[in-house]
Amino acid sequence: MRTKRVKLEKIPEVEEAIKTIPSSAKILNEAIEFLKLKDKGHEEIVNNFGKYVIELESTAHKIYEKYEKQAFEKLAEIWVTSRRDWILDVLKKEQVEGIKRILLEFIDLAINMEFRLSNKRKARGGKTFESIIERLLKLAKVRCEKPKKSERKEYEVLKNIDMVSPDVKTALEMRDKAIFISAKRTLRERWKQVTYEHLKGARLYLVTINGDISEGTANAMGDAGIIVYVPDEVKEREYLKDKPWIRKISELVKDIKNSVPESHEAV
Repeated sequence: MRTKRVKLEKIPEVEEAIKTIPSSAKILNEAIEFLKLKDKGHEEIVNNFGKYVIELESTAHKIYEKYEKQAFEKLAEIWVTSRRDWILDVLKKEQVEGIKRILLEFIDLAINMEFRLSNKRKARGGKTFESIIERLLKLAKVRCEKPKKSERKEYEVLKNIDMVSPDVKTALEMRDKAIFISAKRTLRERWKQVTYEHLKGARLYLVTINGDISEGTANAMGDAGIIVYVPDEVKEREYLKDKPWIRKISELVKDIKNSVPESHEAV
């Protein structure tokens, strides 16, 4: 039996506070600037690709947490401003007991905002991770392109694919000369979304920083013809060492450069 989804009430104060959190793209740009990745040569990115994936994801997450905290502070500011007279009246009449009433009202707002944000966090995290892989590949001078929404809808081969190397045109016209890339921050069962019959014969790379990969899942991915890139320390696990389709994320750039003909500089 399917659980009925409850639509969460939109509260103006909460919506205004949430709007202060920048887009995923802006936060990622801040993280790239903080790590000074644009100042590093492409060979540095290539040789330390795995390290920078982890560092960039971690830095972007910390920046997001900072903005989320500021959003809660903004919510408190908005609420106190709008309820100032009521707050002062309650404190005057009820003193310590009044504090309880005041806190309970604000807590209702905070809970609503937390639910709203929790629904967005996973989507934000996944989208950011996709962009991290794309941006680092380009900084490493690897050509790659994200299919447009209209292209994903029109061409089944691009469905659930986050990016292709060297470009969409090659992926559509010469599938064997392109690499189809899916970037998933976490795995669980979601990796199965990219295993379709129409992708058989194509080179499908799945990139993740999730360490929760069992031997059974690894074998199933191998049977599906997927090359999986995991954090370097995950690849070192005994049950993954002898599986050539499970590779270190640090090897991704070199594998693409060795596989895609005429891998020109990224634009």
